[in-house]
Amino acid sequence: MKTVFEPSCLFISEVKWENEIKRDEFLEHLLDNLSNINNHEITEVYWTDKLEELLWDYPQLPPWRQDKDWSNSIIPVIYNLFRNTQEFLQNTKNLPACLVQPDLTNDSFREIILNSFLELMHILIDKNENVYMCLGVDKIKQEYTFLCNCHSCLLNPIMIEKSVDWLECIDLTATYWPTSVDDIDKISKALDVLFEKNNIKPIYEYEFSKTFLKDLINVKNHKKDILHSIAKRLTLTKQQAAKDNALQDEYIKQKKEYRFRVTQRPYSTRIHYKSIGKKIIFLKYYDEGEHDNGL
Repeated sequence: MKTVFEPSCLFISEVKWENEIKRDEFLEHLLDNLSNINNHEITEVYWTDKLEELLWDYPQLPPWRQDKDWSNSIIPVIYNLFRNTQEFLQNTKNLPACLVQPDLTNDSFREIILNSFLELMHILIDKNENVYMCLGVDKIKQEYTFLCNCHSCLLNPIMIEKSVDWLECIDLTATYWPTSVDDIDKISKALDVLFEKNNIKPIYEYEFSKTFLKDLINVKNHKKDILHSIAKRLTLTKQQAAKDNALQDEYIKQKKEYRFRVTQRPYSTRIHYKSIGKKIIFLKYYDEGEHDNGL
């Protein structure tokens, strides 16, 4: 699904720009959203020539373009991140600005910017296409309805309030599941998303054996469970993992390695690993019907 940026994501008033706290919040919010979209290739941002002109070529430029102390450092970053996500739509039917409820009028941007944005939303009403709407830092998450007199359908975008909300839009198993033994980075990225979503950090370094990756390539079921159980194990001490009812982490003396549960009966699956100091090495995944093979 594609995205639109509510105008206050990209446009800020001079008054707010002069306020150091407001300026930093605006830039952090914008850059974090653009970075998450780019880093995880989540979506593309619908845009128009009118909005492009207002952002880059209009006589009244956004303050972050006029401020010499900031422009040289921030413009290339915003330009490159934003350009990489844009998909331009043409208003071939000359559709006017549509209506929106509740009102989006804001002192962060001028009326011409809002009207240009509402023309973009009218194009989407005409296309009968729903989108994500990334809100500016001052906006609260609520339902917005875009409508017009010439179409019977309404547009209710899915709201993105904070940059971390983008992580909920990622299908981890579709995006980051390994298809070869060289896809170690994919699994690491999937785990990074889970850590960030849950605002936690791993307490171990980790690596995956080629055997483990080969096992994952052939997995048909329980992919989400595998990722979540790995992430969980990496955030718990040995004592915590052993007491956790879901993981039931245990030491296999005869093999000198550990194992934990991924799923419970009747579809018991497990992961075996070695623990060396502050590093966990994932060795083997035992799928349904194989969970006793590692004993």
